[in-house]
Amino acid sequence: MKKIFTIAMVITLVAALTLPAMAETKFSFKGAYRVRGFMLSNPSLQADQAKVKATGAAGKASETLAIAAEGEGPSQSYLDMRFRMQSKFTVSDRLAVVTRFDALDGKKYGEGDTVGTKRNIDWDRAYMVIKADFGTFQIGRMEGEAYGNDFLDSGTERDRIAFDAKMDKWTLSLIYEKQDEGDAGTVLTDADFDVYYAGAAYKSEDLTGGVLFGYAFDKTDSDILAYVPAAGNLGWDSTRFDINPFIDASFGDFGVNAEALLRFGKYQEYDRDVYNDSIKLADAARKGMGLGPLPDVDYDAYAWNIEGTWASGPFSAELGYVWVKGEDDPYDDKYESVGGVGADWGKVFILTNTDSGFEGTLGGHSGAAAAGATEGNLGEEGSSAATNGCKMFYIGGSYAPLDNVKIKGLIANSKSESPGYVDLGGLPADSRNFASDHGTEYDLTVDWDIYDNLSYTAILAYLDAGDYWQYGNPYRELENTWCFWQQLKLSF
Repeated sequence: MKKIFTIAMVITLVAALTLPAMAETKFSFKGAYRVRGFMLSNPSLQADQAKVKATGAAGKASETLAIAAEGEGPSQSYLDMRFRMQSKFTVSDRLAVVTRFDALDGKKYGEGDTVGTKRNIDWDRAYMVIKADFGTFQIGRMEGEAYGNDFLDSGTERDRIAFDAKMDKWTLSLIYEKQDEGDAGTVLTDADFDVYYAGAAYKSEDLTGGVLFGYAFDKTDSDILAYVPAAGNLGWDSTRFDINPFIDASFGDFGVNAEALLRFGKYQEYDRDVYNDSIKLADAARKGMGLGPLPDVDYDAYAWNIEGTWASGPFSAELGYVWVKGEDDPYDDKYESVGGVGADWGKVFILTNTDSGFEGTLGGHSGAAAAGATEGNLGEEGSSAATNGCKMFYIGGSYAPLDNVKIKGLIANSKSESPGYVDLGGLPADSRNFASDHGTEYDLTVDWDIYDNLSYTAILAYLDAGDYWQYGNPYRELENTWCFWQQLKLSF
């Protein structure tokens, strides 16, 4: 903590010493320190399990894998913290530099010193702002992966050159983003991952909406050094097109918000000239599995969310539906996942929130690895649940008994859009799929603004777990899970 205050003092001192020279330079900052408490009951969902023998024919869809006897999964209880500060150096009405760092992010109470690690100090953003007569440029490392409403957003840091031009109620945007630099200082050529965006947004008192078009060209897997022909040693390019519209409208006490994503293009377009020997070996391997020649793989993914709201006095209500396309067949010519609901869409605490403690642990019993699945909830990109997508219905409401207290409740039911794939070691046609039911969740939230800059949140959540989390083995015993989560946050 001493290092945090030292950095803050250095920033302030530098600003103070340079003010006379820069004349109009102004320094401002804002931030927050938070403490979170986690009490998670058996996030793996493993119940007391009796030993079960394998059944069915080996390698066939009728097969179920053996399960060893084991007790219920462990529960967790701990506290963690984070200090965040954002500063702005305003040189003039036209010029500024914005920076942000996190310190002790995720450090648990009682954990050892984090000096020398990213968790201790992570300076994650620094960019310049240039306001020209015809628009505003932002150049540097800033927030990316966030547009429109929170649905599908996973706000993180990206290296960008962004330009915005405002015309009355419209904003036009152009963005260049470098996600990966793969050829600087190497013998590779153009082994980069570049993304280009163009968008238009409209904002009035009762209506906000817009659309963002994205084009991504990924060549990070296009070249292989010291190439040796093998069925899995392949080079490819990836080309992606995104269309991302959103709307947020209000009509008196009622409102509606919606967002969608349509993704198409080439997920894997193989280099069939340079790596033709590997293509032939891959074709032979697929033939032995009863499949046709290795195809190029296309993106065919989409997701959408629509939500209706009502608010009057101290009462409010919401009703919504989510559809996220999922991937379940690793052998066909389509890749159909957008990666889940997004890390920022924490609407349903256990099933989707990536601050809940369940994001990387939900369903993490031993049956996950046996089925080739990855534990985690629908907001954790890379988890099987997020990759398989979802169809979710939710309804909620809130009541504010005091000006500074709000009580919220929510019920959600979710099913997998594309059941997962269990490779049983036989032919792909004989594989087993997961069941589809994620379960039904019940959330109760209390938000209390203790003072103007001090807030407290408590969440009690319960998941009646569905059979999706058996990962294709109906003999796996599951236990429901619940949590009690708290946060105390001081902003400045």
